[in-house]
Amino acid sequence: MKKIFLTIAILTFVFSNAQNDNSTFQDLKQLEGKWIGTLKLSNGESKPFNLEYTIRSNGSALVEESNEGGTEMMTIINLHNDEILSTHYCGAKNRPVAELKSNNNGLVKFITNHKRSGLDVNKESFVGSWEFDLMHDNKDKFIYKYTSIGSNSFIATAEMSRIK
Repeated sequence: MKKIFLTIAILTFVFSNAQNDNSTFQDLKQLEGKWIGTLKLSNGESKPFNLEYTIRSNGSALVEESNEGGTEMMTIINLHNDEILSTHYCGAKNRPVAELKSNNNGLVKFITNHKRSGLDVNKESFVGSWEFDLMHDNKDKFIYKYTSIGSNSFIATAEMSRIK
């Protein structure tokens, strides 16, 4: 009897997470379009920040192209086997792979999986986490935040506005 309840609990958890990941991915796809903002770094710097999101690969990928004060980068967010991954092709010439950690009422958090990315925090700097505050009450704004970890640690935040 315990095995039956355990199996039901596991299947419920797996199905619930798959539904949540699919729902989160649909929320993120609403970012499609062009966005502008000013990226404010925890070290006091600020720089212009442009983002463009496009839906690709038959709806299975959201491509983010960014320009951070003249540095171009790309991130691909994809839903694969009911798991959302984010692969960031960084201006620091590395490739952090992040996994969806949570979606709490539109506050979407990704955490870099160091092992999956082949990155060592003791030897290099890279993005350790991302957050998107989708601000469901205003589809033309969202908050973008990331944390760089390693030898060059900082937090960067921008309020993004949709370009119509």
